[in-house]
Amino acid sequence: MSLSVFCRYCGQQISDIDLNCTHCGLKQNFTVVSSSPSRKNSEGVIAFIVCFLFGIFGLHRFIYGKTGTGILMLITLGGFGIWWLIDLIRIGIGHFTDSKGNQLSLIHNH
Repeated sequence: MSLSVFCRYCGQQISDIDLNCTHCGLKQNFTVVSSSPSRKNSEGVIAFIVCFLFGIFGLHRFIYGKTGTGILMLITLGGFGIWWLIDLIRIGIGHFTDSKGNQLSLIHNH
């Protein structure tokens, strides 16, 4: 299912799947916008606290559906602490997602 959009250069209506405008021929460079909003506060705060307290065992990854990497974190004790620290930072700045692709964050991303 394609949508109609306007060429960013000549303003003519084109399909959103066209890489080049059918009127002027210029490349469109469409920006992909994520449809999943950031889940902050309740989920992000919980994820951060669980990761901070039990992240070395990968508990936060088990809770949010990433069991494969959760097992690896459990076996390696959070990647010898490095992986745990990276996950803690990623949750804090909003770059950590659950298994469904939902972003978990302490901050609100627009």
